[in-house]
Amino acid sequence: MVIHAQFNTHSKLVGASSSLDFGLFSQKDDVSGEKTSIYNFDLSPKAAYFIQNRIALGGELHLSSSSSKPEGSDPVKGSAWLLGPFGRYYYKTVSGFVPFGEAGMGFGREMDKWTDFSGTEVSIKHNIFYARLGAGASVFLADNFSLEALLAFRWENAKNPEGGGSHTTSGVMFGLGCVFYFDSLERGGGSSSDGLR
Repeated sequence: MVIHAQFNTHSKLVGASSSLDFGLFSQKDDVSGEKTSIYNFDLSPKAAYFIQNRIALGGELHLSSSSSKPEGSDPVKGSAWLLGPFGRYYYKTVSGFVPFGEAGMGFGREMDKWTDFSGTEVSIKHNIFYARLGAGASVFLADNFSLEALLAFRWENAKNPEGGGSHTTSGVMFGLGCVFYFDSLERGGGSSSDGLR
């Protein structure tokens, strides 16, 4: 496979991944100090442009659903959307296994719902800022298609614009996804550039 051309300047990538934290996330209330374990599922479509060989910059959208059960309280169901830029650096390789480093940050909104002691459904919204740093690898099944895995540490800060409360969430997430790569049309396929070779 001639995969090196897919990482050259002006190439593009489009993909999506999903992540499951396997209970490694924890949330800490900034006022009370109470901690809550969280189950979280995340779907993340993304697209990027190679500004240089092996360096891609782009944007990502996170859509997530979560469930948590604070000690002594009823379960809390949450949903959120996050939007922001990300960057990725692919390391040189001569095989179809390509390691990379990735960083991202952005903002979004979160809504949590639960039932209080009187049986009334309560909801609260938060503004979110997040940052993420991780490492992963792409395994190419074809010249322009790969499966990838990413292990990343993610930190979030959520603030209630109405009530003024806030909490931070941090933990390690493991994601799996697939990516399509489109080599630059300006170079007629780009096989003359060095890419990852």
